[in-house]
Amino acid sequence: MTESVATSKSLKELFGSFRAEWLQEKLFSLFNEPTYFPSLIDHRPCVLVGGRGTGKTTVLRCMSYEGQLALADNDFSRVSKNNFIGLYHRVNTNRITAFTGPGKTPDEWRKLFSHYVNIEVCEMLLEALEWHQSYSSDVSILGPDACGRVAKSFGYDDIDCQPKLKECIEISRNKLELYINNSSMDLPTLSLLQAPIDRIIKEIGRIEFFKNKLFYIILDEFENYLDYQQIVLNTLIKHAGSGYVFKIGVRDLGWRVKSTLNPTEQLVSPADYELINIDNRLSDTFPAFAREVCETRLAMWYRSAGLEEKTLDALLPDISIEKEAELLGVESKIFEFRNFLSKSPLSNKLSMLTGLNMYVFLAFNQYNFDEAYKDIFLFINGDKHQVDRYNNYKYAYLFSITGKGSEIPKYYCGTDVFAKISRNNIRFFLQLVTESIARHMAEDNPVTVPISVENQTKAARDVGLQYLTELEGVTVHGVQLVKLLLGLGRFFQILSMNPFGGSPECNQFHLKTNAKVSKETVEAATRLLRYGVMHLALVRSPGTKLATESDTREWDYSPHPIFAPFFNFSHRRKRKVDLTEEDILHMVDRPQDTIRRLLKNRAPLFDQEVPRQLRLFDDYYLGANADS
Repeated sequence: MTESVATSKSLKELFGSFRAEWLQEKLFSLFNEPTYFPSLIDHRPCVLVGGRGTGKTTVLRCMSYEGQLALADNDFSRVSKNNFIGLYHRVNTNRITAFTGPGKTPDEWRKLFSHYVNIEVCEMLLEALEWHQSYSSDVSILGPDACGRVAKSFGYDDIDCQPKLKECIEISRNKLELYINNSSMDLPTLSLLQAPIDRIIKEIGRIEFFKNKLFYIILDEFENYLDYQQIVLNTLIKHAGSGYVFKIGVRDLGWRVKSTLNPTEQLVSPADYELINIDNRLSDTFPAFAREVCETRLAMWYRSAGLEEKTLDALLPDISIEKEAELLGVESKIFEFRNFLSKSPLSNKLSMLTGLNMYVFLAFNQYNFDEAYKDIFLFINGDKHQVDRYNNYKYAYLFSITGKGSEIPKYYCGTDVFAKISRNNIRFFLQLVTESIARHMAEDNPVTVPISVENQTKAARDVGLQYLTELEGVTVHGVQLVKLLLGLGRFFQILSMNPFGGSPECNQFHLKTNAKVSKETVEAATRLLRYGVMHLALVRSPGTKLATESDTREWDYSPHPIFAPFFNFSHRRKRKVDLTEEDILHMVDRPQDTIRRLLKNRAPLFDQEVPRQLRLFDDYYLGANADS
């Protein structure tokens, strides 16, 4: 392997590790602390909400005792000063789905699962105890009496040392797993929910090293728990004993049930936990955070390659809206109009106008030169109506310059644009940077020169397509979500390419009330929207009214902006249209009729040739059966 190939490979590895699981030992060295981190390590129960790729797993793993040691450069003396000890656990779907099925009542499954939770947490606590003992002789072992008291909570007698305690808990796990998979076996002794956890934490807390330290039980991917299992965990979160609190990582809308085993008791923020919504917390600081994450990786590569370091902004240059209009070919659209204006007595002043200035007013007036001239005259003299009108529409009209068939009908480039497309999702941001670098390198360009706006745009389009195709496999509802996105994407793409006479940058929808829609339709559409938000097919934001999670109609929705470059509509949150639950479902199974009806008097636009990148999905747009 040549040196150039090796360094290119190392750069792709640094930027291509989108998931915490892929980074392995590099995870902690590449960690950049987000602004919400101090709230997360506070001594309160916390629920960290964020979609796939928002950095939940990285942050939660960095709270663990292993993560804290790595962040402290493996200096245990520094870690020992922490006032918390984090125990990280990623919810295993295969394990928890075993606790359901015919042959047992819901109450029986609840008791079995409660016993399983006790075993999981106690095993994590013993592992943490052993880990600390391996690093310091000051951490004493659990005494015979302490081990006996913990063992009794699992139904064991005559346990008098820490190794035997670990063994008896492991036996409890084995017996439980064998019983679940073999109905003919005798029911094992089941522990009472929370009792062993309270007992072992009390006993560990008597060890001098652990006095005044709080255990954080960190549960990642909480959405994987079944509804009744979330209720069991909710009970622990609300009624945790002294010495420990829970830190939860969950996708948006993944925490489906918030009641405890007492059905009249609900978990409420901020009384019972602190809610940390990554999307909200990072909305103002994400561009800077994303730059920091990427530049940490870039700096490592530049140093290893012996090259002068460049900032991310230097590597990914953006362009002004006026320059973008030039690249899209605006001059060819206004050539005759510019000659027309040159004959005006105000030609010197009019010569200061940009091509985009002329194009927008020309389009406003349907290419009537005289009328466009009148509006431009008012515009250059500061008429508020014309200035506001231009500012509201200038970005939207970029989408109409090239017309159909262009390879690049709109540019998406620069770190600020990439940050907006990512919507506070660091994995998406890293993918955008990675694909840009990959395209750049494929043309034998060194990573010491800026990446072209063309390669950035094509990379952004590729990332959108990648995630669109991935969606089909991330959930059993993936096929429906893909078809919903294809329908919404095509609808908003048509509006973007044809802004004349409509609202500019229309890329959101709101559910309007329709008394004729059946209950079944409302429920089906609600489920689809919920899954869309959970799996980042869609994003939502509060509408004009105060909204709760269950008020589907009080939120505004849009395709995730990561898809904007692929479908070619605005990534900016702007105008919205009203849709019904029927429209949502018919986008999946009747896209042709639905899009035409929503376009109203612009319905013939649907029959125009689709952009080249959408031709992959001709079968869908031509009306293929929803089940195919």
